[in-house]
Amino acid sequence: MSTPITLFCGQCGTRVSSEMNYCRDCGAELLHPDLIPFPQESYSEYGPRPLATDGTALRGEIAEMKSRTIAWLIVNVGTRIVGGIPLIGWIISIAAFVWTLMLYQRGQDIGARFTNIRVMRDTGELAGFYHMWTRSLASIISFFLLGAGFWTAYFNTNRQTWHDKWMGTYVVKASPEIDRFNATSSQTAKTWFWLSILGVPVSLLIIFLLVQ
Repeated sequence: MSTPITLFCGQCGTRVSSEMNYCRDCGAELLHPDLIPFPQESYSEYGPRPLATDGTALRGEIAEMKSRTIAWLIVNVGTRIVGGIPLIGWIISIAAFVWTLMLYQRGQDIGARFTNIRVMRDTGELAGFYHMWTRSLASIISFFLLGAGFWTAYFNTNRQTWHDKWMGTYVVKASPEIDRFNATSSQTAKTWFWLSILGVPVSLLIIFLLVQ
């Protein structure tokens, strides 16, 4: 019995198996010419293609560092400046936080939304809420050693920061094709999410007990 090969539907780009007769998304009949293993010359408009965990190349074009830098400035500088405005700044900050949590569900934050980029996992799916949350936590470590975890991304092929490498993520340009991908999170990311959430009240309790 032959081993199924992971390929892509030539009609809509959905990941399919060589044993499937019809695409589960668009319903197109999966004739042999329609099954496209990457890399493929017809998709030469895409930039660097990191490999997914199953050995196939991820679809999408790696985002330029200019866009990522602007996205970072929007999140880490722009929102803080606006948040410093008396009264209305608090309202905007709360709204921005809620919006960020919503965008986390499909591989974006506010900066990524404005610069039209998304975070993709090396599984070939968008980063889901828990994965984005944990990636954000991991980005704190990337600030160590004069921010080396960030600026070294300018010099590697897949433009990965340290936290991208730890989380198995890539930042790609958003597109109609990329936007309809499923969003998932690893079990490890979910665990770190709950640890971070529970860690805040536990830490506050410990501090409270120590100062008594």
